[in-house]
Amino acid sequence: MFVRQHVHRNTEWELLKWAILIVLASVIALGVLTSVAGAADVSKLVREPGPLPNEVEDLASPMDVPSVGEPLPSADLALQVWRALELQHGAKYDDAVAAWQSIDLPCETTVWKQVALGQAYLATTEIESASEVLLDAKDLDPENPVVHYFLGLLRLEQACVAEQWQDAVGPTVTAFVAHRPTEIAPNSKSMYELTAVMELEEAIKLAPDVWMDQPLVPTDWPTRAALAPTVGDLLLAVGAKNFEAKAHNVLSYIYLEQDSLEMAEGHMDSAAAGGLSVVGYAELGERYATAGRHTDAARAYVKAMNHTSHKLDSARKAWDNLRDAWLEVW
Repeated sequence: MFVRQHVHRNTEWELLKWAILIVLASVIALGVLTSVAGAADVSKLVREPGPLPNEVEDLASPMDVPSVGEPLPSADLALQVWRALELQHGAKYDDAVAAWQSIDLPCETTVWKQVALGQAYLATTEIESASEVLLDAKDLDPENPVVHYFLGLLRLEQACVAEQWQDAVGPTVTAFVAHRPTEIAPNSKSMYELTAVMELEEAIKLAPDVWMDQPLVPTDWPTRAALAPTVGDLLLAVGAKNFEAKAHNVLSYIYLEQDSLEMAEGHMDSAAAGGLSVVGYAELGERYATAGRHTDAARAYVKAMNHTSHKLDSARKAWDNLRDAWLEVW
C-alpha cells in the first residue's frame, strides 16, 4: 500500500513538471517567432524604395523613338543593279561593264556579277577578259549552270579562231627545227569544241537548280524586297532566260557538223520543246537523205515544216523521201 501511494504521488509530480516545461517552451517559441516576423517586416520596409520625386519622375519617362527611314535612293544598291541590267539589256556593253565593276554584290550572288561581265565581254569579242571572269565565276560556284553555258559559248568562240592540228597518219615530209616556246600552246579546234560540248551538257544537267527568284541584293527593307532585282531579271538582260533550250540548240549544230545525226535530232527536239524555233531540221533532213536514210529524212522534213516559212518545200521533200523509202522496200 505504501509503495503504491508513493509511486502514485511521484507520477503526479512528474506529469506536473512536464506540463510546466511544455508551457514554458511554447511561450519561448512564440516569442522567438514573433520577433523574427517583426524583423522581416522591418527589413522589407527598409529595402523597398519609396516613390520618386515628381521632377525626377518626369525626367525618367520614356522618350519618343525617332523614326528610321530607308537610305536615300542614290545609295540604294538595288537601283545600281537595275541600272547595270538596263544597260546590258540595251546592248550598251561598255557602259554595263563599267557599271558592274562599281557594284559590290553580297558573297552569295557575286557569281552573277561575273556572269554578266562574261556575257558583256563575249558580246564585244574580248575573249581573254571573258575567259578570266567566267573562270572566276566557275571557281565561285562550280555547280552554276549558267556559268557552264557561257563557258561553252566561250569555247566555241575560241574554236572559231583556233587551228586544227594535222595528226593524220600518212606519208609526210618532216623537217626538224629548234623552237623555244614563250607561252602555253593553244588548244586545237577539236579540243575547244569538245570542251564546249562538255560545258553545255553540264549546263543542261544543272539547269533545274537555278533559283530564278533569288534576289541579287539584300532585302532588309520591305520595299527593297518588292523591288530587288532577281536572277531571272539578270538572265533576261544577258539573253540567257531560256539558256537550257539554247544549249540544246547549240549542241544540235555541233553534232550535226560531226555527222552525229541522231544526237543532233535529239537536241533539236529538246530545243523545240523549250520554245525555240529550230531551223536545223531542214539541214538534218538533207544529211539523212544523203546517207540514204529516207525514212529519217522524211521525219526531219515534217518537223521542219513547223519551224520554217517554206512549208511547201519541206512537205515536198518529205513526200519525196517517203516515196524513195517505199521504193527501197519494194
